[in-house]
Amino acid sequence: MAITKEQVLEALSNVDDPDLHQDLVTLKMIEDIAINGKEVSFSVVLTTPACPMKEMIQRACENAI
Repeated sequence: MAITKEQVLEALSNVDDPDLHQDLVTLKMIEDIAINGKEVSFSVVLTTPACPMKEMIQRACENAI
């Protein structure tokens, strides 16, 4: 069964921004979702480019997918 964009968004809806206390999907921080077989890529638009939590958010997204 192929992975869908909706499944990716559903998985990422469980990842919260630690400062804003809302999920990344609701905050519209997920962009450029690409699916190639079992490989998934996407961009997370951070609230600030120097976001001190970016590694934590990245790990949480990777774990969710």
